[in-house]
Amino acid sequence: MMEDNMKDTLLSNIKFAYNEALEFIVSMGMIACEEQLLKAAEDYKLEMDPQALSYHKDARARLSPHSYRELQFFFQYNFFHKALDFAFYESICTCPEPQTAEAWINRLEKSPAEKVVAEMVYGVYYDKLDELLEGNDWEIVKKDTRLMAELVARTKPQLDVIEAQGPLLECLAYPEETKLRYMQLLNQFYKDVFSLWKEELRRESEQASQRYEGLFLANPERFIRDFNKNEPAVYDVPTTFHVSFFSQVGNHVLFFYAGSSRIAWVIFGIFNDHVFGPAADREKTELFLKAFSDKRRLDFLLLLRNRPHYGQEIASALGITPAAVTYHANFLFFLDLIELKRTDHRLYYHLRMDKLRELLAVTTKVMLDEEPPIF
Repeated sequence: MMEDNMKDTLLSNIKFAYNEALEFIVSMGMIACEEQLLKAAEDYKLEMDPQALSYHKDARARLSPHSYRELQFFFQYNFFHKALDFAFYESICTCPEPQTAEAWINRLEKSPAEKVVAEMVYGVYYDKLDELLEGNDWEIVKKDTRLMAELVARTKPQLDVIEAQGPLLECLAYPEETKLRYMQLLNQFYKDVFSLWKEELRRESEQASQRYEGLFLANPERFIRDFNKNEPAVYDVPTTFHVSFFSQVGNHVLFFYAGSSRIAWVIFGIFNDHVFGPAADREKTELFLKAFSDKRRLDFLLLLRNRPHYGQEIASALGITPAAVTYHANFLFFLDLIELKRTDHRLYYHLRMDKLRELLAVTTKVMLDEEPPIF
């Protein structure tokens, strides 16, 4: 009965739709953070899609040096953490329906500069917000640009986005000028780059979306666990899955309020089924050994061997940032070594001992060219 209830909840709350505005912003982040993403692809033993690489090359060729510097200013700090660019995601994802890129840009033009800059502050400091606020209420602080600037000047961000502090202070000092800059950048990037590719990108994403929606409708819980790598109970609010060509591989869940209603958007990689589907034994072995080549991933698993932990616990125990926890978790999700389960309104990482034993057995088979012993 509970399984039927969960299935009904997922079918009621989740839909698939292409959000051009979201893909537009994801593509800008991909260009600005290209080196980070190529490194991540290398870690996962993935090759970037030739079409995505062509887009990168075309964008770099078409953008003026000034436009590229502005792109770096607003987007370069950490693709997985978000920083100044969080303000753009907030503006898009607080609208429950998909938008074209042009419609969203026009909507953003009407948003006060101070509000957008406040969301930039939140993007940089969301995982250090208590330290930033020094006991103040965020709902009050975010309306006071001068106070935000004083607090930002006194508080170092997480190491992942430490380089965003200076540019953020510049935005706080000159919010109206900041608005002129980001509006010019968005309009220029849309005109010179994205508009030339948008129909092709829509076609690729919508074709994949139909495939994933079919998998979801066939077995909602299995889809969420196997391809979205999440706990089905998370989706207790209206949620839209945007299948992203530029995200390639990954699951990024964004919760926001649309008025008084809580909603969610999921940026779902177009090639998730390649990564989270069956893998060859040799490839599994290579990735399994690579997982333990990084001490932090080994420590991550050893923590979970004792008991499940939530993200901030892992970050504190290992001395890494929450964004780094997510990065390493994605690698372990890739190998199916961990899973997320919700307990008392928190998401806990659990070690999958059965999968660990399975991967140890496969590694024995590949390395020793023999079947592992049966205990």
